[in-house]
Amino acid sequence: MKQFLGAIFILFSVIAFAQPEDAVIKTIDGKQFYVHTVAQGNTLYGIHKLYNTDVEKILAANPGLNDNLTIGQQVFIPIEGGAVNTSGKSHTVEQGETLYGISKKYNCTVQQLKDLNPGIETGLQIGQKIKIPVGDGNVGEVIQDDPVEKVVPSYKISYTDSIVDHTVLAHETLYSISKRYMVSSDTIRILNNLDGTKVKKGDVLRIPVKKVNYSVLQKIIDPIVKDSNAVHVPIQLKKEYKVALMLPFMLAQNDAEMSKILKIGQTRELLPTTKIAFEFYQGFMLAADSLKKAGLNLTLYVYDTAKDTATIAQIMDKEEFKDIDLVVGPLFKNTISYTAKKCKEKNIRIVLPFKTDPKVLHDNPLAFKTVTSNMTLLDGSVDYILSNHAKHNVIILKPYSDGDKALYDRAKERFNEGIAKIPSYNGSIVELSLGNSGGRELNEYIKKDTTNVVIIPSADVKFVSGALMRLNSVMNMNPYAKNLKIIAFGFEDWNKYDELDMLQRNRLNQHYSTYRFVDLNSVENVNFVRSFRHATGVDPTVYSCQGFDVGMYFLGALYTRGVSFEQALDSYQIDLIQNDFDFKEIVPGSGFENTNVQIIRYDDFELKSCTRK
Repeated sequence: MKQFLGAIFILFSVIAFAQPEDAVIKTIDGKQFYVHTVAQGNTLYGIHKLYNTDVEKILAANPGLNDNLTIGQQVFIPIEGGAVNTSGKSHTVEQGETLYGISKKYNCTVQQLKDLNPGIETGLQIGQKIKIPVGDGNVGEVIQDDPVEKVVPSYKISYTDSIVDHTVLAHETLYSISKRYMVSSDTIRILNNLDGTKVKKGDVLRIPVKKVNYSVLQKIIDPIVKDSNAVHVPIQLKKEYKVALMLPFMLAQNDAEMSKILKIGQTRELLPTTKIAFEFYQGFMLAADSLKKAGLNLTLYVYDTAKDTATIAQIMDKEEFKDIDLVVGPLFKNTISYTAKKCKEKNIRIVLPFKTDPKVLHDNPLAFKTVTSNMTLLDGSVDYILSNHAKHNVIILKPYSDGDKALYDRAKERFNEGIAKIPSYNGSIVELSLGNSGGRELNEYIKKDTTNVVIIPSADVKFVSGALMRLNSVMNMNPYAKNLKIIAFGFEDWNKYDELDMLQRNRLNQHYSTYRFVDLNSVENVNFVRSFRHATGVDPTVYSCQGFDVGMYFLGALYTRGVSFEQALDSYQIDLIQNDFDFKEIVPGSGFENTNVQIIRYDDFELKSCTRK
C-alpha cells in the first residue's frame, strides 16, 4: 500500500509544475543568472515557460543541456539586461521611501537590493545610504512585496511563480478555474489579456501558481485543546487511537491502465475514482500529521476497498480491526451500506465523507454522514428566504419527477408555515408550472416592481434548463422594468451540468444551498494552501479540502472527547476549511447527519457566501 501511494504521489507531483523554491540570483563574468534547481516533473519546456526565457538562451547558457534533466541539477537562466554591478552608485533614503519604491525608481528588483545591502529587510532609516545595482537595462520583474506603499496591482508574474497552461473544459468558468488554482479571477484575466470574464471550451489560459512557504496550521490546531470541564458527559480518553481509512484506490485497475501501450497523442490517466480517493487521502493525511504534532497518538490503517463488499469483508476480518476506534469511508453506495452495517455489528463508529442515502443512518447511532441531504439543504434555502425575502414575491415551480415532487411539497409546506408568522408580500407561496417555452405564462406572475424569488426544487437537468430558459425570457420581455429582479434558488448539483447556460444563471442571480464552501480570501485557507503545497507539491481540490476537514474534525473529536465523542459534540467547535459541521440525529436512536447549510450566490460570475462568516 505504501509503495502504491508513493507511486501515485510521484505521479501527481509530475502533473504539477515544481516551484523553484531555491532559485537564487548568481553573477558569472559580470552577467546575472537565476539558478534553477531541477525538481521532480521539471522539463526544459516547463523551465522556459516558468522564467519566460527563450529555450535557445537557456541552452546557450548551459552547454550540453538537453531535456534529459536530473533531479538536483542546476540550470542557469539568463536575466535580460542582467549585467549588474554597483559602480559605487548609492541612494540616500528619504522620508516615506520603501524598498519597493526604490526598486521601482532604479529599475531593479527588491531582492537585488536585499542581496547588495544585507540587513535592510528589517527596515529603512532616513539618511541611510544603500547600494544600487546598475545594469544595462531591465534586470527582471519588480516583485511587489511591500505592503506599506499603496500601488495599483499589475499582476505581473515574477520568477517566484510557476506558470501552467490550463485548457478550459466545457463546464468551467473563469471563477471555477481561479478557485481550482487558488488565484484571483482578475490575475488570470489580466495575464491572458481577457476583456471580460467569459471563457469557452478549448481556450488555453496561462495560470500563475504562486511560490509559497510552509506555514503550520496553528490557528486550526489551536481549538484542539483537552478540556474535560468543557462538557458534562463522561469522557473516555485513550492513550492511543486506531483509525481505518477505507477508500477505493482501485489498485488492480490502475495497474492495467498504466501498463497499456499508448497511441500517439494519448496520455496516461488515473481512474477518476482513484483521483478522488487519493485527493481525499492527501487532505486527511495532512490533518492527521497536524494533529500528531499537537499531541494525538494515532495509528492509521489505509485500505483499498475497490468497489467490492467481499474485499471489505476480508479487510474487516483482519486482526487489527478488533481494536479500531473509527472507520472513515468508503465511497460507493453498496459498499457504504455494507460497511456501515458491519461497523454497527462490531460497535465501531463510522464516518461517511461522501454523498449517500440518509437511510444508512436509520437504527445506526454510530454512523456520521458529513454530506447534507438535498431535503435538509432545501429546508435551509426556505429558512433563508423567510429571513431575507419574506416581503418579496416568492414563487415555487412544480417539477416533473416523483422524487422532486417530495422536495416541492416539503418546501411549500415549510414556507407556508413560516410565512404565516411574519409580515410578508404574499400570504403564501405562489405555485406555478413551467408553462409554455416562451415564458409568457410565468411573466404574468412576475412582479415588475420588486424582487421575485423563484424556487426550483429539482436536480433534473431538463427541468432546470427549461426553468432557467423561461425566466431568462421573462427578463427579455421587460427590458425597461428598472426594479425587476429575479433570484433563482436551486442546488449545488446544478454546477455539474454543462447544459445549463452560465450567462442565464448569473443574470438570474442564482442562489443555492450547500454544505461546503471555500473562502479563498481567509487567512486560514491561505495557510492551508501553503501547507498542502509544501506537503504534496500540488494544489488542493474540493476532495482534498473535504479529506482535511473530515480528518481534522473527527480525529480532533477522538483526541479531545474520546471514543464516545458523539455525546459531547454540542460543546465541540473547530474552524475548518470548507465545512461548518453541525451533526444532529435525524430521529432518536439514529445516526448523525450534518445539518449545516450555507447559501451561495452568483455575483458577476463568481460564487460568494451569503451566510458563512
